[in-house]
Amino acid sequence: MLKERSRLLQRLLFAADLVVIAVAWVAAWVIRFEVMTPPEWLPLTRYLTFLPSVLVIWGAVFLFSGLYRTHRAQRLPLVVFSVARAVFLGLLASVAAVFFYREFSFSRLHMLIFGVLTSTLLVLLRLVIYVVLHRARQRGINLRRVLVVGAGRAGQRLANAFRQYPWMGFEVVGFLDDHADAPDVLGTLDDLIPVMEDLAAHNRTVDLVYICLPSWAGGKIEPLIDAAATRLAHVCLVPDLFQFEMILNSRVSDIDGLPVIHLIDETPFDFRRIVKRGADIAFALVVLVLLAPLFLVIAAAVKLSSPGPIFYRQERMGLNGRKFRMLKFRSMPVHAEAETGAVWAKPGENRATPVGAFLRRTSLDELPQFLNVLWGDMSVVGPRPERPVFIEEFKERVPHYMLRHKVKAGITGWAQVNGWRGDTSIEKRIECDLFYIQHWSLWLDVKIVFLTLFKGFVHENAY
Repeated sequence: MLKERSRLLQRLLFAADLVVIAVAWVAAWVIRFEVMTPPEWLPLTRYLTFLPSVLVIWGAVFLFSGLYRTHRAQRLPLVVFSVARAVFLGLLASVAAVFFYREFSFSRLHMLIFGVLTSTLLVLLRLVIYVVLHRARQRGINLRRVLVVGAGRAGQRLANAFRQYPWMGFEVVGFLDDHADAPDVLGTLDDLIPVMEDLAAHNRTVDLVYICLPSWAGGKIEPLIDAAATRLAHVCLVPDLFQFEMILNSRVSDIDGLPVIHLIDETPFDFRRIVKRGADIAFALVVLVLLAPLFLVIAAAVKLSSPGPIFYRQERMGLNGRKFRMLKFRSMPVHAEAETGAVWAKPGENRATPVGAFLRRTSLDELPQFLNVLWGDMSVVGPRPERPVFIEEFKERVPHYMLRHKVKAGITGWAQVNGWRGDTSIEKRIECDLFYIQHWSLWLDVKIVFLTLFKGFVHENAY
């Protein structure tokens, strides 16, 4: 019954989307050829002739793009992204089809207006549906009742999420657990069927059973599934990953239909990462252009301070352990580490030249790393890259140290704006780096850049 209702809603939404596409197609013609002053006027009938083909193309694209997969828990920003992606693919397919249509030339501005209108109207349609369902579910309409098997951290977090977002339409009727004792625990794992029957007798039929058991209780999962299979409830398995101390960029994939959970993984390549890379390139270019006179002054000062090159190229480790040459303005004599080897920078050291000491205190020696950003070795924001010789020591001594290499290294980072730089606690620095990786967003990058401008250049631990 629930599945049939879901399919009906999907079909109605698909039909409404086709109406939106038709409206946007005609509205785009009106804006292009009636509101604006076109160089050549084309009748609406010519565009209406092509409308059935547009509906077929866009309908197929929307279906294959996964726009109608049901996700009650999907938040509005993800809905907007799904619509934008589907519209973009629809425009690409339309442009490709128009290329083979030679009867007359379609207005490119019309296609652009059509894409903008379609995106806007589709999002507005979903926003209206979102608001209507939100209010209906808050009043108890169209709810789906959930029984959570396992009252541990995973089960409690799932239940709290359902309660925190009532617009999703899930009502948690209780838990089953062999060890917990609380008013909302309705019985043990062996009581699954009796509890479901008792709830059904009180007009609270369970629609979904979420199994949230830890891995050590894996032997109990199959009997639970077999028992639930005798009823009509949907069964969902939520792996309790909270038993593991560190999870990074987790995701689920499949190999020949076999689900695989990636506990520690590199950051996924998605739209946000494309935006981050574009912002890196734009920001680096702006800095290099605006600070070009300062670069020349520093270069001259470095050259006059001691014999040798202007830049110092130092091997560092970046994303996925890839080594690269990080650029700095040279702050020490050329052979400063000839006898000592790689040495960790400490307060009071006298290896730097007078010019180099000033560059270090003000972090101006780091400016050439914007070239590393352009080359793709680094990002503007991320964990600071370290020298491989020190990494060999830290990776054994500091827990989770190597996880910082699951993202691209940065010129500045969360650890730096919080004061963990120079000869400070490596453990605290790693805590900040992992916090950044786990909570990364474009807004967090903006915040770090903003904080760097005020307290990231001159710092007591910069030497």
